[in-house]
Amino acid sequence: MTTEQCLVIPEDVIDVQAAPGAESMSTSPGKASTLPDTKTLVAFGFFILFAGGASVAVRITYGELPPFYGGAARFALAGLVLWLLMFIRKIPFPRGQALLGAALFGLLSVGLAFTFIAWGLVETPASTYQVLMALVPLLTIFFAYFHGIERIRWQGLLGSLLAVGGIAVVVGGASGEGLSLPHILAIIVGGACLAEAGVIAKKFPRSHPIATNAIAMTIGSLLLGTISLLANESWVLPKQVDTWLAFGYLVVFVTIILFLLYLYVLGRWTASGTSYGFVITPLITIVIASLLAGEQITYSFIGGAVLVLAGVLVGALLPSKPPQPPEKAQAGTGAPAASGEGAD
Repeated sequence: MTTEQCLVIPEDVIDVQAAPGAESMSTSPGKASTLPDTKTLVAFGFFILFAGGASVAVRITYGELPPFYGGAARFALAGLVLWLLMFIRKIPFPRGQALLGAALFGLLSVGLAFTFIAWGLVETPASTYQVLMALVPLLTIFFAYFHGIERIRWQGLLGSLLAVGGIAVVVGGASGEGLSLPHILAIIVGGACLAEAGVIAKKFPRSHPIATNAIAMTIGSLLLGTISLLANESWVLPKQVDTWLAFGYLVVFVTIILFLLYLYVLGRWTASGTSYGFVITPLITIVIASLLAGEQITYSFIGGAVLVLAGVLVGALLPSKPPQPPEKAQAGTGAPAASGEGAD
């Protein structure tokens, strides 16, 4: 998949009901698996690949760029690119509830999430941060349930709890390395914002992914820029080649392509299923962090990562039989499902 192919998002992702089989995949009681189609899984794989290097690249930029300023700069540049794509492709600007949903998605997934994450990464190794993101599926399961768009599956809940156990092993094994609890809590709060953003994106009417991300990046950059000014950060240009390379990777592959891939997968899969991408990415981050950032990988880290991956396997990747619909729904032919997302 080339960069151009990643940026050109098919129109069927604009409305989840327009995606072939998107609803029947998750709501039909005869289905034995909750996995999406092959095309969506490929996009999901690229999402995981690009996300794996994100936290490492962010920490590299911290050598010259303050955290909030660096985030504001990359989201502002990405936003300009997306607004330009909207103009070239004549993509309509969302209105009404779709505009509100895009604005809330931007506030949560970019503005608030990366405010907490940017500060948390200052004192948290990239590999540990990525494992902490395993909390996102667990939070997504509950947020989606409270919003009424998905049922709670015990298989998904068990998988998420395994992932949380893996986090406890990782953090416990690294406690002697000077991890900062406030910075860890900030990352967890950022993960909660990402989980809620994914649910919001499913709940509100869908606009084009490029338009949604253009609005999201603009809102996020304004919030991060304001916080940077209040924190009296220095707005400077980097001088080192490594910083420029990391910053360029964050703008192109993470801030633009990764966010578009995320919305593409989210439009064709459930919110909780998509969120498991945050759990698989530590494997990529472990390799990159050890090679580029010199982070040491301990046995406790490996053991915790194994538990996390077991949680992914149980909660998201193993086929499961969705619960039978209520009797009323069975009584009439073509009766609607009890939940918009089915059983996940």
